[in-house]
Amino acid sequence: MNYFIHVTDKADQDLGESFDYIDLTLKNPLAADVLVDTAEKKLAQLSTFPKRYPVVRDPFLASLGIRFVPVQSYLAFYQVDETAQTVHILRFLYGKSSWESILKTDLAPH
Repeated sequence: MNYFIHVTDKADQDLGESFDYIDLTLKNPLAADVLVDTAEKKLAQLSTFPKRYPVVRDPFLASLGIRFVPVQSYLAFYQVDETAQTVHILRFLYGKSSWESILKTDLAPH
C-alpha cells in the first residue's frame, strides 16, 4: 500500500528558500534545479517504504518518530502516520544548520 506524501507549508517554504539561495545568491541555477529534482525523487520514494531512513538521534525528536532523508547538503525531516497512511514532510533544512533546535521549537507543545 502506498503512503500519501504531505509536504507542509514550512517544508515547501524551506525548499523554495534553498532553491533561491543556490540560484540567486550562489548564481548556480543548474545546481538549484538538481537539488529540487533530487528532493522530489527521494521524497516520492517514501510513499512505498516510508521507514527506509533512520529516526534522528535526539531523544525528544526520536520520541516523536522524526526521521530524515539526506538530500545533498540538506536534510528533509518527516513523520510517518501509520493510521492515515501518510508521510508528513515537516522541514527541509541545511544539514549544518541548528536543525535540532529548529525542530524542537516547531514541535514543542505550546
